[in-house]
Amino acid sequence: QFALNEHARNLTWAVNDATRVMEQLRLQNTSPNCTAVPSTVMLTTCAGQVIASWDQWLQVCALGKSIQPNPATGELIVVTCQNSAGTAACLPTDDPIRVTVSVCWRHRNRTLGECAWDGTTLTSSDGSNGFTANGVIESPATLATLMTCRSS
Repeated sequence: QFALNEHARNLTWAVNDATRVMEQLRLQNTSPNCTAVPSTVMLTTCAGQVIASWDQWLQVCALGKSIQPNPATGELIVVTCQNSAGTAACLPTDDPIRVTVSVCWRHRNRTLGECAWDGTTLTSSDGSNGFTANGVIESPATLATLMTCRSS
């Protein structure tokens, strides 16, 4: 019962973290500054650091990740952008786009989601760290939506 409760808590936290990233993507995807591709180019400097990934944005700029005991290394946010049909990586000319936010995490020495654990950090299964051009990472905590560039 304890392990099931712990898993349910982590899943709830993972979905919450995915929601925070998705909402930030929506906030930033407004004209005249929007780009159809939610890449790290859209990210800003925060807390004196240049942010290189959505995973780092959540850790540094959004009050941290949630999954315990060590969210810095035990949780990974992966953002995937595809065309609206979900058949290819999104291009700057695509509008709308399909955005997927997935969360992988470590729980009782197991990795949940399609991520790899090298003993110290999680990486997405396609070899990138925090942003993929195509190839959606499957996870129990995954959010997907169609997103369009909107007026501010």
